[in-house]
Amino acid sequence: MEAQIFLMGGNPPIKNHTIVNRIVSSRKIERIVIFTVYRENWEPYMKKYTEVFRSHFSNLNTDYLLLDTEQIDFDSYLDADVIIIGGGNTEKYLATYVNQEFKNYIVHMLNKGAKVMGFSAGALLLGEKVYVSPNDNADHQIKIKNGLGLFSQFLISVHYDSWNDKANKDRAEELVHVPIIPLNDHSCLVLDKLGNIIEKID
Repeated sequence: MEAQIFLMGGNPPIKNHTIVNRIVSSRKIERIVIFTVYRENWEPYMKKYTEVFRSHFSNLNTDYLLLDTEQIDFDSYLDADVIIIGGGNTEKYLATYVNQEFKNYIVHMLNKGAKVMGFSAGALLLGEKVYVSPNDNADHQIKIKNGLGLFSQFLISVHYDSWNDKANKDRAEELVHVPIIPLNDHSCLVLDKLGNIIEKID
């Protein structure tokens, strides 16, 4: 089982070197593609996603793509070594990225051996079902939404420690009848390309 999917419980930059080493040790990284959504001052923030990789690979090419504001030709990004799906407004990410075309691209890239990292909202949307915490939406309700379906035997919760989300997670678990794995801000759940858990790094 090769580690290919990295579900990050919080925001960048990655502080835990174990996580970074899992990603950089297995292959040379020349191109990183970051999928995000538009918000004020989004561009300077993008460096937080890539800074740990720049220290390992000097000639890194990075692309920042906003599927909510532009048409994207996925065929132009088939040589990505690492794909990052950013964090932010979870419901906006779900509306933007949960579609068959994006899923086809991600599955194709996993089959080519690329690593896929999701941060917070970007991690949540990779599951078949998505637990949206009351801390994470304007209605302050537990919501269960559809995701891309890269893993299905469990759901995840993000920002588990900083959101003090245990009671909400426990209630949500009763609705979905499968485990919801809690991820703290600096935690990472590592999966193979089929969605099987390899390890949890805290």
